[in-house]
Amino acid sequence: MPFRPIIIASLQAAGLTVAGFLVPLLGQIAVLFVPVPLITVTVLHGRPAGALALAGAGAIVSAAFGLQAAVLLFFLSFGLMALGLAEGLLRGWRPETAVAVAGTLPLLLLLLVIAPVVLKSGKDPVSLAENLLRQNIAEGRKLYIDLGATEMLQAIDALSDQVVHYLVRLIPGIVLTTTLLQAAGCYGLGRAVILRRRPGLPSAGQPSLALWHAPDTWVWALIATLGLVALAPRGSGAWFVGLNLSFLWLLVYTAQGAALLEFFLRKARIPVIARSFLHTIVLILPTVVAVIAFGVVDIWADFRKVRPQAPHA
Repeated sequence: MPFRPIIIASLQAAGLTVAGFLVPLLGQIAVLFVPVPLITVTVLHGRPAGALALAGAGAIVSAAFGLQAAVLLFFLSFGLMALGLAEGLLRGWRPETAVAVAGTLPLLLLLLVIAPVVLKSGKDPVSLAENLLRQNIAEGRKLYIDLGATEMLQAIDALSDQVVHYLVRLIPGIVLTTTLLQAAGCYGLGRAVILRRRPGLPSAGQPSLALWHAPDTWVWALIATLGLVALAPRGSGAWFVGLNLSFLWLLVYTAQGAALLEFFLRKARIPVIARSFLHTIVLILPTVVAVIAFGVVDIWADFRKVRPQAPHA
């Protein structure tokens, strides 16, 4: 077993995690990609190598920040996501399957961890989450008063009870969407690194972003979700369910629209750095609405001709 790649992957994963704790902003972005070195070493050198790299990185994180941080943050979050994505690449799963499995694994385990706490409290999860959020807001307000941070204090004061009410009920959709987005980013970056090191590797042979599209039947789930939001009474449980699900489908068709954009940028032979910059600009501006719309329209228009053509009569 090659130990050099294992050591390098362990140091990279641990370094990104440490950066998330110590480096403002850039470190918090970098920490999202902790699974990438673990994915690459697993796919390129085998599952035992991936397990050793994960254990080594976890030991470093534990030494730096304690066992609790290593278990909760590293193993149960980044580790599970990395193992799920690596398994998807090794088994040749479609990208959406690998991302769905790897993104939901940490959340399912988190539910198993917090369920006994919720049951022991005797409160329903929504009320408990509201109380915790209000408590954190109060503690944050006190801290910013002590620091004299007027702007942050004003931002916290703007969080009314109505905002807390809506935010708590939208947390499931927000958390699931952001976790899946992280898994998708790690999948794409990990696959790119793997193919750069071993071009043509069968286990990473799924279509690139430029050719990817979601299963066309998923559009009916999007239509049903939007119908639920439109028809359910505002503020009802069904309405919040519809909103939470809508985050998921908006992410799917944002990805499909981004794939469409990537296809045409590659066709125009735009360099990779410029493509990355254009993607960032388009997705953070209101133009993201057009990206989502084109992602949905592509189901029928098939702008890239990537779907099987029906045989002529």
